[in-house]
Amino acid sequence: MGQSTAEILKLSNKAPLTGISQLNFRRLIENTADGILVVDLSGTVLYANPAAARIFGHSPDDLIRVPLGLPVVSGETADITVHRPRRPPADVEMRTVDVSWDAKPALLASLRDVSEQRAQEERRRQSQKLEAIGRLAAGIVHDINNLIAVYESGLRLLQKQLRDDPANPNTAMLIEELLKRTQNGGALTQQLLAFSRGQSLYPETVDLNARIESLTMLLERTLGSGITIRRDLDPALGPVLVDANQLDVAILNLAVNAKDAMAGKGTFSIETSNTPEDIEDVRSGAVSFVRVTVHDTGCGMSKEILAQAFEPFFTTKEEGTGLGLSQVYGFIKQSGGHIRIESAVGEGTSVHLFLPRHQE
Repeated sequence: MGQSTAEILKLSNKAPLTGISQLNFRRLIENTADGILVVDLSGTVLYANPAAARIFGHSPDDLIRVPLGLPVVSGETADITVHRPRRPPADVEMRTVDVSWDAKPALLASLRDVSEQRAQEERRRQSQKLEAIGRLAAGIVHDINNLIAVYESGLRLLQKQLRDDPANPNTAMLIEELLKRTQNGGALTQQLLAFSRGQSLYPETVDLNARIESLTMLLERTLGSGITIRRDLDPALGPVLVDANQLDVAILNLAVNAKDAMAGKGTFSIETSNTPEDIEDVRSGAVSFVRVTVHDTGCGMSKEILAQAFEPFFTTKEEGTGLGLSQVYGFIKQSGGHIRIESAVGEGTSVHLFLPRHQE
């Protein structure tokens, strides 16, 4: 309510509205923007100002002696819906206080029509929802295109091997890996669901080093000849408990981000290690973790960009969707792990994934 209405309510609490005070009261509220009603203890209208009459869709005289009832207790604020003839219902905020009218107990109700405000809020929510759906759809297309690029690169490599050396044992291995990657199409949509509403994952015991090795051949083709892939995999690494397909999608997202950051030229590194107990970002307790670090030699991120890196739809790329890192974040968190980014402008970026170790 506006300041004038609040002052009216204070005044009406302090003095009975009788005689000359009623006259002054009427003059005071006759032109206020908020509706003012005075009702007796049975809820019958004793007075209505013009603003209240407009809210109800009647003239002030028509409201007098109309039994409206007592919808709220004195001193409380409530939201009510006012149905009126030949007009849409009005959303109204109402507050009541005790007063004295013609020497009898009464209630003064202050009414504010918030219909337009609520309608604007609803339009804004719908606009934001449509924008989010559009970006989400764009993100799915973006990631599926990345997956198609992996298939295309793998098939071209397979074509070359079949032409040059059909008996090469790598041929059967590549076919098997491409078959495995077909599962990642469904994993992409599940990744979005995992981020947005906690979609169930299917964790299994995974040999992390072997999984990364199996991805390397396809990543080489996806990242292009200008990017060197380096691996530093700890042979003593313990198995992890994660959804294997989601893990592949997460690494693919990080690789594509790295390619963009390096503009197609540089070094993409993957490192694995057992984490020490006192690692800064890992929760203390019985759960132990395995670390995967993905590093690129790209442009790096400023502190301002780094602070927003995990926010969905945040991107610095003209054609980016801002879903890649938020998807990785959602997957890692739902898997019971942790994620940390280290980056500086001109010094590249390192993304550390802490995955829960499989406990026998």
